[in-house]
Amino acid sequence: MNKKQLLISLVFLAALCLIVFNLLKKDGASWNNSKYSAGGENLFVNLDVNKIGRLTVSQGVEVSNIIRNENGWTVSEKSNYPADFRKIASLLGILAEAKSVQNVKAGKSQFEKLGLDDSDKETGNAVLIELSEEPGGKTNSILLGKMHLKKEVNPNPFFGSAPDGRYVMLLDGKSQPKLISQTFDDIGGSPVSWTDKSFVEIDRMKSIDVQKKVADESWKLVKNTENETFTLSDLKEGEELDKGKITPLTNLLKNVSFLDVNPIPANFTGDKAVIETFDSFKYEITFAPQGKDQYSVNIKTTASIPSQREAVKDEKPEDKEKLDSGFKVKTDLMKEKLERETAIGKWVYVLGKNYIDTLLKSKKDLLKEKKAEPPSAVPVPLPALTPAPAVK
Repeated sequence: MNKKQLLISLVFLAALCLIVFNLLKKDGASWNNSKYSAGGENLFVNLDVNKIGRLTVSQGVEVSNIIRNENGWTVSEKSNYPADFRKIASLLGILAEAKSVQNVKAGKSQFEKLGLDDSDKETGNAVLIELSEEPGGKTNSILLGKMHLKKEVNPNPFFGSAPDGRYVMLLDGKSQPKLISQTFDDIGGSPVSWTDKSFVEIDRMKSIDVQKKVADESWKLVKNTENETFTLSDLKEGEELDKGKITPLTNLLKNVSFLDVNPIPANFTGDKAVIETFDSFKYEITFAPQGKDQYSVNIKTTASIPSQREAVKDEKPEDKEKLDSGFKVKTDLMKEKLERETAIGKWVYVLGKNYIDTLLKSKKDLLKEKKAEPPSAVPVPLPALTPAPAVK
């Protein structure tokens, strides 16, 4: 993580902590007026989130170790893939400020009803969070049990009552269950759930060259200018592109939520798609089936970023500084995008088929269907006329 990224992270963390504080204050206000109010004592005393160097989240057999190092936060179980900094910052900020709304009077024999029994840890009904200071500092642990359901006069008959809190217990030897106003519904032990979901952003596509193992199934779409619609190259006589069938390309690899991620193996192969954009970015996408309706996908990104601005014809000296400044801003953004997306090329992602559905089609699937010609009319022979008898 360079100095600029670190500064951005610190500013973001400060802003996020302020948002978390306001949300907790709002939640606390609603609980303070209820029968559960118990003075609002902090879950953790003097928890310094800036000292936390390891976050371990366990849920049944699933365990995620999220570790902070010189490259930022990474997920150990996913070969040190970058972790979701926003999710980590949000969790730490909430834990640092969270307050109990009730100390629950329950003996160990009743912990199972609250989802706080040892068996709940083994089955995954409870989530264990361990916060470790670096290097080798103290560890704080908290167990997240069952949700507390909101008491409603007229609950929804189809969905029931919504959760408005959760039973928790600090593993500090006191065995004291507590009720808090946070639900932590997105916190679990799956390592993939803690990975950074940032992905490539393919915009302003200029050409799409899909290269299948079977040559007749390959195809290429091209544009000469950005405002044009795609045309299909190498059309044969009688073939016509069905533009409605390429409309989904506008959503290609948009808002991706991958199912898994692993380092790219040396022997990874599959069909390919090469996409070039009007911003001079080039994406080489390799994809292969991975189970039902899933594909393993690797994306390698390159770009041609100009090092100098070409002077505009009849450029005035007073405009040069403004144009140079705009050029620098644009190229800096392109360099940051290239750096971010180049890193993605080291990994293979498991995606749902829907994210690359159009790339899976063959050339014939993009053509308009030929209308069947009506059968030619066959002339029906008229019956022979029998001559009338002669009149005597």
